[in-house]
Amino acid sequence: MMTNPIRVNIPRRDMPFFRKLSKQMGWSYTEYNPLDNEAYREAMDDIANGRVYSASSAEDMMAQILL
Repeated sequence: MMTNPIRVNIPRRDMPFFRKLSKQMGWSYTEYNPLDNEAYREAMDDIANGRVYSASSAEDMMAQILL
């Protein structure tokens, strides 16, 4: 059977109904956790290891980048 991946935003209060509907229809789903992705883990690693910089303006940022 071919499947079509989609992304649907469902209010938390409706999740029990969605889980029940999915089970009855034979659908599979994966709940998205925005904190469980590679980009987030990499950002947290950068913070933990001091690889975070700040600039007071766009000009300051460009000066830091071009050094």
